[in-house]
Amino acid sequence: MRTILPASLFVLAVFLFGCSEPKPEVVQAETHLAAIRAAGLVSDGLKSVEVGEVRRIRPEPTRWQRQGRPFWWAELRCTEGSAGYLAWTDDGRLIDFSVEGLRHATTPQAFALAGVPPIQQFPMKSPDGALVASGCVPTAGASLIAFWAARPTTAAWGGEGEQALVRRLRSRLRMGVIPDAEGYTDGKMSLAGAFPEQLAEALQADADERGVDVDVAISGYDRRFLSAELSAGRPVLVSCMVLVPRKPQLSWGHQVVAVGRAEVGGVHYVGVIDNFYEPRLAGTIRWIAEDRVNLLVLVRPRR
Repeated sequence: MRTILPASLFVLAVFLFGCSEPKPEVVQAETHLAAIRAAGLVSDGLKSVEVGEVRRIRPEPTRWQRQGRPFWWAELRCTEGSAGYLAWTDDGRLIDFSVEGLRHATTPQAFALAGVPPIQQFPMKSPDGALVASGCVPTAGASLIAFWAARPTTAAWGGEGEQALVRRLRSRLRMGVIPDAEGYTDGKMSLAGAFPEQLAEALQADADERGVDVDVAISGYDRRFLSAELSAGRPVLVSCMVLVPRKPQLSWGHQVVAVGRAEVGGVHYVGVIDNFYEPRLAGTIRWIAEDRVNLLVLVRPRR
């Protein structure tokens, strides 16, 4: 025998069970997105961005990082598809985020340069014929060279395609091949590493050989120092410890080009062009908490 609910009871059931309050982690993600929007870090062409799936991430230990504390991760969505991501700790501190399409910023809370070519790492053949990544250090360095090669007084620094620039700079570095035991790449292609001190030396030697009048130096991280460089129109190479966006349970030491700085919710962030995280819209800035940045490599034209 069927039981038919009176219409009033049916409406009450829909109200009670269909209008449950959102989960706290979803509320937190929405709060972060609102703060990012208020800071001017959502591009004008992406006003429809909203929070998608929110999940708990349990970090995996690696050769370079002990197992960290769990954190939250939210996918951002828009009508065109992926719109970026947010990552934050249990105490609500945003540690990493990116919103598709934002390539520059000039607001009271943020500033970011445009014009750094977003060169991505690519597979190369090692001497034994196996595939190895081009490496974040020479790839980030090549992006910086390409930026300066587009300026009249330093144009002689370029003259080649993007991958050729990476290979040229790579040849000046003592690259180490690192088997991908953790699964950073989908096919477990070997990784490649080098030290930022070597990168500074390689950039200076490469510029000198081509008659490009620049000084290259290395420094510890300093917020005011970085901000002054960016305000002067000079992007900076940074060494950092970051999450792997497609696999946020993993983290690693990384070399990227810093193009911006921002303050969101009282926390300071460095905006970077990431050579391993390829966004849907090329050139999209990734923002990482400044306490994850340690070394700076500076390039300054002498005139």
